[in-house]
Amino acid sequence: MSPILKMADSDEEESNSSPETPENDYNYSGPRVVVITKSETGFGFNVRGQVSEGGQLRSINGELYAPLQHVSAVLEGGAAQKAGVRKGDRILEVNNANVEGATHKQVVDFIKSGGDTLRLTVISVTRKEAERLEPSDDSSSYSYVDYSEKRSLPISIPDYQHVSDKNGEKYVVFNIYMAGRHLCSRRYREFSNLHVALKREFPDFNFPKQPGKWPFSLSEQQLDTRRRGLEQYLEKVCAVRVIAESDVMQEFLTEVDGSENCTAVSDVDMKILLPDKNILTVTIRRNSTAQQVYNIVSNKVGLSDETAKYFALFEIIDYNFDGR
Repeated sequence: MSPILKMADSDEEESNSSPETPENDYNYSGPRVVVITKSETGFGFNVRGQVSEGGQLRSINGELYAPLQHVSAVLEGGAAQKAGVRKGDRILEVNNANVEGATHKQVVDFIKSGGDTLRLTVISVTRKEAERLEPSDDSSSYSYVDYSEKRSLPISIPDYQHVSDKNGEKYVVFNIYMAGRHLCSRRYREFSNLHVALKREFPDFNFPKQPGKWPFSLSEQQLDTRRRGLEQYLEKVCAVRVIAESDVMQEFLTEVDGSENCTAVSDVDMKILLPDKNILTVTIRRNSTAQQVYNIVSNKVGLSDETAKYFALFEIIDYNFDGR
């Protein structure tokens, strides 16, 4: 990711996403149809259910059905959530084909064969009932979160430093940079917490291992080995677009005032590519928001408040970057 931002005309309005329906407003009485259009993150849901065919009839909202596959997870902001799919939804039909009593593989094959548009007939259940559906030995799962889109980000951990908290306790933080710009400093335990949170958010992704814990004080050589291991972990995980852009990762890479490792917030220079191809350099706070940066740029180039409404900042991503 390049530190250069692009300032360009804004000729599209943001689309309004439909608000999430409150729990009490959902209709639990019968089946409903949802149409999902695959996005850059896939269909955005996981399905889980029995691996064998047939089975005893079961009551769902007062009606009897053969065993149904169910939605075990819905990606926040993904295509399925926008279409109205909820965790716990039982899948009755896939692309107009009835899948009562079908095996997990059969349902997966139906979903895969439908192309980029998926039509599901689902039966919603209460949140309490959805949380009750835990994996068992006779069930299997399949993810519709797309991990295939990869990119190389210039993320690195070039060094670490010894710091002390307000009580005088000393510890080590690892400095994380993106394209040469310092993003944040994190302790080893914060990397461990990130790993746990990511595995919870993306349970079917095969995450790389992090450097192991060590109960004793580490030598400088051991600390540098840990630094390299954490750097390789971030490089591999952030290479997957849907993970790199997740709220969990973005929160980890953003250091805010008041955090345990936050020292004085420093100023940084940022280069802005203007529409006329000239480059403008502005000095901003390292934790400035996009709106604050835009206001600084607008004032520096002399845009009036009215004219500024027709421009915006866009981040330039270099997909050809090759990390070394």
